[in-house]
Amino acid sequence: MPIQSCQTQVAEAKQQAIAAQQDAAAAAREAAAAAREQARAQAQMARDQAQMVRDQAQAAREFQRMQGQFPVIAVPPMHGPSPRQEKMMFSGFVLVVLAAVVIFYPLMRAFARRLEGRPRPADALDVGSSERLQRIEQAIDAMAIEIARISEGQRFTTRLLAERAASPISLKS
Repeated sequence: MPIQSCQTQVAEAKQQAIAAQQDAAAAAREAAAAAREQARAQAQMARDQAQMVRDQAQAAREFQRMQGQFPVIAVPPMHGPSPRQEKMMFSGFVLVVLAAVVIFYPLMRAFARRLEGRPRPADALDVGSSERLQRIEQAIDAMAIEIARISEGQRFTTRLLAERAASPISLKS
């Protein structure tokens, strides 16, 4: 039995060694594929950078070649408006301010009066108007007195009718 157990152990060890070898080979293949892919990406990046350098050199050569064809116009740096322009701007500003004052002053006065709540000065009532208002007032007072008399008379009549309706009617003749 010991020989058979040794043989089985050897066979198992052989199978484990084969499985480990296969696993190691698969891992090596995966690592090699990843390394190849990384090398390809780096090579592509290097090619792209080289192409960009070539394009920049071509653009620089084109610029130098074209530089002699076109005249160069030197533009002096701007330091602000000239004294004449400053005077014109100031006079324009003054005109705008004066126009604003002329336009907005009456509007602001009217607005301030409205905010203050001051009534406008009313025209003085003449003597004829005041006499007329007094006559209207007296007429209204007289009408109020007459209406009070009429209503008192109506109350009296209503009371008499109510008393007559409450008393029995006798047919004695």
